[in-house]
Order: sequence, then structure tokens, then C-alpha cells
Amino acid sequence: MEINKIAILIKKASLQFDKISNKILEPYEMSATQYKILKYLFSAENHKARVTDLEEFLSMTHPTTIGHIDYLEKKGLVERIVNPNDARGKLITPTNKALSLEKELNKVGDDIENELTKNLEPKEKEEMVSLLNKLIGA
Repeated sequence: MEINKIAILIKKASLQFDKISNKILEPYEMSATQYKILKYLFSAENHKARVTDLEEFLSMTHPTTIGHIDYLEKKGLVERIVNPNDARGKLITPTNKALSLEKELNKVGDDIENELTKNLEPKEKEEMVSLLNKLIGA
């Protein structure tokens, strides 16, 4: 049966992304969400981000985001530092260990994307990016 409801297809695509990325990330002992946190930090200004920035980027609740940060901290991949602009707040930053994996993890990201889009032609990939950006209002 062909599915023609956009919301259902987006959810199924998201589940497919999780399945693919979790398999590829298994050797690193991290989930797709933890990977996304590191990728965000790699590209953030000065490699630092507030927890609220991560929550917004991931569209996740505070407790869920903190749980992922805690895991990455236990693995020695991120640390919390005092926010110089707000002493009550913390910034999340990748450790040297995480930064040493940046190139490798960028390759992993390419592998995930290639596996997810392997059935699409290059023009279809471009169109997909454009349509999804429109859908999310970017």
C-alpha cells in the first residue's frame, strides 16, 4: 500500500534515519542525537553552546537534552564550563578527545546521508532539501 500522507512519510523517513545512523554510529557507542550534539558543537562559534541552543536545535525538552549531554560527558566527549556572559549558566563544549574525532565524525555524517539517500538521483536530493526547508520554514 502506497502512503500519501506527508506527516506519515516524514515520520517514517525519520525512523529510517535513526535506524541507519544508529547502525553506523554503533562503533562510537553514541546515538544519532548524541552525534548531532557533537556536530552542532563542532560548528558553533568557539565550539560552545548553551543548553537552550541545543534544545532548540534538536527540538527536545530540557531533561532529554541534559540526558544526552550527561552521556557524552561521561564518555569524555563534552564538558560544561561557566558561561562568561551569565555565571549562573553553563556552556557545553567538546573536549580535545571529541575534537580529535571531528574529521572522522564528519565522514560518518556523509556515510549516513549517502545511505539514507542512496535511492535518490542528485537532482532529487537537491529538490528534497529545498522542499524540506520550505516545510520547516527555513
